[in-house]
Amino acid sequence: MRRGRKLLRLLGGARSVLMDAAGLGLLATAAFTWSVTAGFMAAGVAVLGLNWRISEGSE
Repeated sequence: MRRGRKLLRLLGGARSVLMDAAGLGLLATAAFTWSVTAGFMAAGVAVLGLNWRISEGSE
């Protein structure tokens, strides 16, 4: 009986560590996705601005 409780406690601790690792992994993925999206948006704005300046210069 004692052995079973010890095993359950050990497995519960391992599950907690795995859940923490999964949560941190999801947060890191979200941060990476957001930074890539923000980078593409900034590049798009820069290209639109450059296109606008070029078209203003040709008139």
